[in-house]
Amino acid sequence: MSPKKRKAKLLQIAEFHAEARRLAGNLSANQRRVIEVGFLRGKELEPSGWLAGGALVRNRISRESLPA
Repeated sequence: MSPKKRKAKLLQIAEFHAEARRLAGNLSANQRRVIEVGFLRGKELEPSGWLAGGALVRNRISRESLPA
């Protein structure tokens, strides 16, 4: 990516970030902390599998692999 395109992308990201903060209005300290952690850690702390709403697929999970 050329430096010119990269700078344009970074400016666009900064604009989106500023707009999101403006549209969010007043946030509580707890809400702000959740957003900050999400921004810093990314998908690392996202739930996966059943916690994220994934369905149990019967073809992929056999009865033997399920806990008793």
